[in-house]
Amino acid sequence: MGDEKIKKIMRDIKAIRIQGARNVAVAGAKILMMKAGQSGARSSRALLLELREVSKEVMGLRPTEPALRFGQELIILKAASRKDLGADELRKYIVQVCRDYIFETRKVLEKIALYGSRAIASGDVVMTHCHSHCVIEIFRAAKRQGKDFTVIVTETRPLYQGTITARELVREKVDVVYCIDSASAAVMAKATKVLVGADAITADGAIVNKIGTYQIAIEAKEYKVPFIVACGTHKYDSRTALGFPEPIEQRAVKEVADPRKIRGVKILNPAFDVTPKEYIHEIVTEIGVYSPETLVGILEAKARGAGD
Repeated sequence: MGDEKIKKIMRDIKAIRIQGARNVAVAGAKILMMKAGQSGARSSRALLLELREVSKEVMGLRPTEPALRFGQELIILKAASRKDLGADELRKYIVQVCRDYIFETRKVLEKIALYGSRAIASGDVVMTHCHSHCVIEIFRAAKRQGKDFTVIVTETRPLYQGTITARELVREKVDVVYCIDSASAAVMAKATKVLVGADAITADGAIVNKIGTYQIAIEAKEYKVPFIVACGTHKYDSRTALGFPEPIEQRAVKEVADPRKIRGVKILNPAFDVTPKEYIHEIVTEIGVYSPETLVGILEAKARGAGD
């Protein structure tokens, strides 16, 4: 039964039924927690080997998710540091590490909501794209502060994650305007801000987010509308500083169209695109609000320090 639950979570991650980088990372941690708890390994070495195999599979489910990768690597690293423990003790330790990680991600979200809500004012018309838990929490916090504002939500094809955002905001009694992706330029003139999440921050200050984000950033710059990003610092991918590009997940073509109905046509379905730093006004994180250049400087220094 335990393995079936793990397989179901994996399927849900792959199919984006588990939505949002934080939720994906938390789901990954839960998989390791469940695997450790049910493992029949008789030695700590065997247990670590099991976890590494599962973790490798988990990270391959969504390649453009540094938060998922970071969470998996952190948990495995902590587990490997306690090889002195017997199998039973290590099992309990790993379960606690996973619980602590899940708790910390919640604290990060609360801090981002606190900082980000300060950027929302009564009367604002804020455009957003796709579905981001950071963005939702910012809007929720701003609403609870008594601010009245409108959110323009794009549908976000091909999986229509914008509908999730719209439903959640309506439950918070936020005024929502829903539009097709190709209408973003037409309605940008009404926006006072753009607020989106991010799946990754690269070493040059760019952000990787749901496909269509870059075109919205271009439109925002043309209309002189501040383009604001909200995400946790765990989404910074220091490997990009070494020249490794952030992988862009290519999803199944059937999400876009039935290939049998348009034979001979090459169908593209990239899940993400890259928005250069020049289009980003500021990035809201759990450590504060910074320009892309400043934030990358802080995070790269931190990454170097961790490697010393």
